[in-house]
Amino acid sequence: MATGNPAVLQESSQDMKQRNKPLIKGIQTPKKEVIRLDAIRMLDPSRSKLDTHETQRILSVLDETIVKLELSSLIPRIIDSLDRFADMLGPEITNDLMEHQKLSSKMEHLLSSFQEQDTSRAEEQRDCLCLLEQHLKSSVRNILRLLLANPSLCQALKYEVCARQLSAEAFIKAFREFRNFMHERLLTSPLEEKEKIQFMENISLRIKKNTETLTALKAELAATIQSRDEKKKCKAEMEIEKWIQKYDADMGEKQAEYEELYALYSKEKAQVSLLQEKHAVLIQEYSQIEEERRIRQKKKERDLEELTTMTLAATRIQAFWRGYLVRSLFKLKRKKKKKKGKGKNPNK
Repeated sequence: MATGNPAVLQESSQDMKQRNKPLIKGIQTPKKEVIRLDAIRMLDPSRSKLDTHETQRILSVLDETIVKLELSSLIPRIIDSLDRFADMLGPEITNDLMEHQKLSSKMEHLLSSFQEQDTSRAEEQRDCLCLLEQHLKSSVRNILRLLLANPSLCQALKYEVCARQLSAEAFIKAFREFRNFMHERLLTSPLEEKEKIQFMENISLRIKKNTETLTALKAELAATIQSRDEKKKCKAEMEIEKWIQKYDADMGEKQAEYEELYALYSKEKAQVSLLQEKHAVLIQEYSQIEEERRIRQKKKERDLEELTTMTLAATRIQAFWRGYLVRSLFKLKRKKKKKKGKGKNPNK
């Protein structure tokens, strides 16, 4: 194990004295922003190496126990899906798992019947439970031995099997924390442990002093902020009053301008109303004129149509009359010719 160095201890104590000097209004901060390597090692023992066989053996046992816990917590899940993993596990492990399932069922049955039986058979029940418990332990050890003999199978099961039960996961997590705690304790010598405790006490004391100073500074800062806020508030009120007055003046000007524009708008609106009334009358008159014009145009068209019809009828009558006269004249001429012909040829 690592041992303490007196020179380092002396230097560490001197550094602590320097760090206890105030930097800002009593806050205890280190003068130099460098922490010694030995101090870091005291806070982080994992930097040291395992330098004893005993320590290595203890941690190796703890690591093996964690591996066995992880595998043993998977056994109930594997048994629930034994048909799925039978080919992967092989006949020997499969048979052992089936026997383990039978022992577990017997244990559950015995525990349930143990609560229902009378006290006269309590001793016998306890003996059965103890014997069955031994068989279960032996079965688990045998299964773990077979699984650990095949590392690739163990790795495959960790990927294939569903999540563990919450209780088992919590126990494994707690055991890992115990292993890390033991690792830290095994790497820390009694002198280093004492130095670490002293170092942490000094840090706690400095933190306490810094907290008190920080509380006082916070109170002072709060008072300063309050004073400043009261001045930002007074100034803000004056500025707000100024803006209110300016707003009132501007609104007065805008109100006068608005009233003037509203009066002009009312006048123009009255004129628009009068023009709209005149426009309505003109529209009505225009409609009447258009109606009269349409009637006259329709009458004119009808008269023109009648005149055209009468002209066509007169033209036809005249043409018929001329034809009649021409035909009558031709008939008269023919009659005259016939009479002349009869006078020249009396024999006929």
